Amino acid sequence: MQKFLTVLLGIFLILLIFFGQTHWNQQNKALSSDTPTSAKKEFNKQKHSSAELLKLTKNWPAEAVERFKQSLKNNKPFKILFVGSPAIGSDTEGAYALVKQKLKETYGDHIDVQLKTFDMTSTQFINNKKQDEIRAEAADLYILEPFILENNGEVLIENTLMDLATIIDTVKVAKPESTMILQPSYPLYNAKIYPRQVEELKKYAETHQIPYLDHWTAWPDPATEELKNYLTPDQSAPNEKGAQVWSDYLIQFLISK
Repeated sequence: MQKFLTVLLGIFLILLIFFGQTHWNQQNKALSSDTPTSAKKEFNKQKHSSAELLKLTKNWPAEAVERFKQSLKNNKPFKILFVGSPAIGSDTEGAYALVKQKLKETYGDHIDVQLKTFDMTSTQFINNKKQDEIRAEAADLYILEPFILENNGEVLIENTLMDLATIIDTVKVAKPESTMILQPSYPLYNAKIYPRQVEELKKYAETHQIPYLDHWTAWPDPATEELKNYLTPDQSAPNEKGAQVWSDYLIQFLISK
């Protein structure tokens, strides 16, 4: 009887060790397989996030999209610099403030949005070597309003375009992979010469294959009094309504839905 119990106890211990080892192996296998799965899910999530962000850039010039793609890959912010007259606004008001807010909400830390405005003509800009200040920013994408309204009545359109070429050349020599986009300032009510100057700017962009943001198409006809509802009484700047029109156009370009 004693021998029988001893044998039975031995069998029980063997079974206990066997099942314990089996359970241990299964637990280790589950843990080892779970870690790469989690990592894979996180990788796919990041990849999906980058893909979704790139979809929003389909209106951008191809070289800017490629730079943004590399920025995402290298986990570095893509720098957009707005340059022009104070008409576009500031960090706290105007069209620029609305654009910046929307870009940060959409792209987050993947985009660095900056603004540099100069209350001067393009000729004064060049004479004061401000193009070197712009070059030093080393932005990936420049959105430039080449002082077309500041120049109105002060600088001939031929000289405006020469100054513009100087700005672009200065930037491109320092950073050839940067992208330049042009835009006009806001429209004026019933102006005569200014619209022709803006049309020359648009032709210049087309001739030199520079992307041009024709936001005037979103404003009321400048020949009608309706435009006055979008400008301050002295037409020195867009009012809140005008800033919204201008910013909406820029946002729709920079964030394709």
